[in-house]
Amino acid sequence: MHKPVARPDELALPVSALAALRAALQTEVGADVAAQALRQSGHAAGDALIAQLAQNGHSDADGQEQLRTVSGDTFWRRLAQLFATRGWGTLTHDTPHVGIGSLESANWVEAVPSSAARPSCYFTTGMLANLLGHAAGGTVAVLETECRSRGDEHCRFLFGSPDALDALYTRLRAGEDVRDSISALT
Repeated sequence: MHKPVARPDELALPVSALAALRAALQTEVGADVAAQALRQSGHAAGDALIAQLAQNGHSDADGQEQLRTVSGDTFWRRLAQLFATRGWGTLTHDTPHVGIGSLESANWVEAVPSSAARPSCYFTTGMLANLLGHAAGGTVAVLETECRSRGDEHCRFLFGSPDALDALYTRLRAGEDVRDSISALT
């Protein structure tokens, strides 16, 4: 009788698998439902990354507590290192507004250059919302405003409270520039 083999915590997949998954979902269920499914999947994946981000290997609650006690510089360095060592790309952090943060990457792996009409790193937005929410101890919304898939130079993920991101999204949908929209937030 064979003993069951323990499943690993992580699995490496070819980069092309994520793009193929997105394309297949869009073909089968449409772009909007595919985006929602990928965001939900990314959000679920974020749960598995909390202990690694906290660098303690403890439970989710312990990881969240430890993340709340590290300096901002340490947190952003750990977050960038977490993704870089797993092949996602490099991330840089900025704070363009008191209530809005920004993460940017010129080589984000989920982006398929010039393949989409809108920002489409859906898995990433879900994953970042989960990770940043755990770290903050509350709900964090993430909105990708620039994407290499759309032909932009880099992917840019803005994050903050759901209310702040809703207000920002409303302005962007009305045709306002991202910088002007961020500056107009109270």
